[in-house]
Amino acid sequence: MKRAIQRLLFGFAEVACATLLLSSCLPDSLEVESVPAAKTELVVSSLIVPDQSVLVFLTRSFGALDASDNSNPNELLDLIAVNDAVVTIEGPDGKDTLNFMGNGAYGGVPISLKVGEEYLLNAISSELGQVYAKTEVKRTVEFENIEAELYYNGFNDTLAQITYSLSDGPERNFYMINVQEVEREDILENLLNPRAFTLLVPDASFNGHSHADQFRVFPRDYAPGDTIAVSLSNISEDYFKFMQIRIDNRFSFVEFVSEPVNYPSNIVGGRGYFNLYIPDVRIFVFE
Repeated sequence: MKRAIQRLLFGFAEVACATLLLSSCLPDSLEVESVPAAKTELVVSSLIVPDQSVLVFLTRSFGALDASDNSNPNELLDLIAVNDAVVTIEGPDGKDTLNFMGNGAYGGVPISLKVGEEYLLNAISSELGQVYAKTEVKRTVEFENIEAELYYNGFNDTLAQITYSLSDGPERNFYMINVQEVEREDILENLLNPRAFTLLVPDASFNGHSHADQFRVFPRDYAPGDTIAVSLSNISEDYFKFMQIRIDNRFSFVEFVSEPVNYPSNIVGGRGYFNLYIPDVRIFVFE
């Protein structure tokens, strides 16, 4: 788990550096004086590990002047990670205090998620104060059928092609499908890699019926012997909208923690999004 969190954080840092390098290509901006600095706030994001343990990542918001194209990724992480917080999640079975795992990450505690129940996240930082958020676990939806195979597009690229079907309920549902390359000996940890391919599927066109579709994963090339994990999650409409903006923004992490921020949020007193769901995860090894 520790190695997985390190990969997650370094992935975020790479995105930050890419954005900063692009900013160096822009013309020099005019100097502006007497502009008040924006308030630094706690930024919350959450991940679900297949064993239903929860990983909460806490950072501080920062402005464009707090980093430059010469910023070191490790130093940037040191700048934004919030390491002094007490983080709890309270549900119908009681309250759990998450363990501090380094670099702004808190988790390591299995939490039994129950469909239809509400959970309260509370984070208190001695420096940045308190934030909290509530979320309800949506009904679990599993793949009816799913296949994964290699697709050769004729341009020396080998993509992953996913064919799946699911049975949608009568209520409005919003689905998130993630495809992540993993190593067979390290499956759970690799699922935390931020470079996962994400497909968002609203049920507006098939509400209450079966749905089948096929898509190809890009831009990564795959090869025989590669292992992938494909997960299906039923998420809230608000989190669906949040993820739409993150996917549309190529450099989502920097946009997410910097200012100004135009993302929807359920965090009271801060920014970001707290969401819990129970994914259906399938593992495939390409022939």
